[in-house]
Amino acid sequence: MESPKSANLSAMSTYLARLGARTRSVGSVLCVGMDPTPEALPAGFSHDLAGVERFCELLLEATLPYAAAVKPNLAFFEAFGSAGIATLERLRALIPTDVPFVVDAKRGDIGSTAARQAVALFDFLGCDAVTVNPYLGSEAVEPLIARGDRFAYLLCRTSNPGAGELQSLWVAGDPDSGAPAEPLYARVARRARNWGPGGTVGLVVGATASRELAEIRAIAPELALLVPGVGAQGGEIEPVLRHGPASAPPAGEWPGGGLLVSISRGISGAVSDAGSTPGVHAPDAGATLAAAASDWSVRLRLPS
Repeated sequence: MESPKSANLSAMSTYLARLGARTRSVGSVLCVGMDPTPEALPAGFSHDLAGVERFCELLLEATLPYAAAVKPNLAFFEAFGSAGIATLERLRALIPTDVPFVVDAKRGDIGSTAARQAVALFDFLGCDAVTVNPYLGSEAVEPLIARGDRFAYLLCRTSNPGAGELQSLWVAGDPDSGAPAEPLYARVARRARNWGPGGTVGLVVGATASRELAEIRAIAPELALLVPGVGAQGGEIEPVLRHGPASAPPAGEWPGGGLLVSISRGISGAVSDAGSTPGVHAPDAGATLAAAASDWSVRLRLPS
C-alpha cells in the first residue's frame, strides 16, 4: 500500500528518483562543486566576474558528462551582487534538466522568511535541492522541505575544523521521543527522520568526521547524505562509500542510496595545479578539468 507521504507523487517527480536516475546514468556519486573566486582562477581568465563566468562555463562543459549533480555555492555569486546572481542564472540554464542542481545556500529562518527563500531558490533560481540550517527547528525548515519534488539537505555534522564546537555538544535524553542522551548532530539526524512529507529531507555530513558519519547512518538509515570534505579537506573516500549510501527507503531504494560526494577544489584546482608544475607547458584547461572529473568519477563509482 502506498504511503500517504508519497501519495499523488509519481515516482520520477521526486528529487531522489531524479538523483537516482542520474547516478545510474553516470555510474558515480560525484557532485561537482562550483565555488569560484577571482584570485584563484587559472592563467588566461580575468580576475573578475567575467572571468568567473567563463571559467564556470568551461567547468560545466568539461565535467557534466561525469557529474551525478552540480553544486554551486551561492555566496560565491552573491558576493558580486545582482550581476553575480544573473551569472548564476545563466550558468543554471546550461545544466540539463536531468542533472540535479543542488545549491549550497545554508538557508534557514523563521517560517515566513523561509517561505520566501523557497520561492527564490526553487521557483526563480530553479534549484532541485538546497542546503539548510536546521537550528531554528522544524517549523522554520518546513517551507523548504514541503514540496514533494524538491529537497533540502540539513546541516548535521559539517566538515570544517570547528564543527564540533556546537554540533558535538551533549544534549539530554528526551523521554517523549525515546531519544537517548547524545551529541547535537545525532539529535538533528534523529529528528530529521520525521520532518517533511517524506523523501524531501537529507543530511550534510562531512567526510572529515568518519566516526560521526557511521553513527549518523546508523541513526538514519533511510536519509540521503551530501558529503563534503573529501580531497582538499582531507576526508577519506572508503568510509564515505561504506557508510554513505542509505540502506532503507526512501533514499535506499535508488541507485547510489542517495549519496552525493561533493568535490570542488579537487576538480577546479586541477588546471592551476597542472600549470604550476615545473617544466610542464600550460595545460588545455577544458581537457584538464575533464580528466580531473573523470578521475574523481572513477574513485566515486557507484557503490555495488
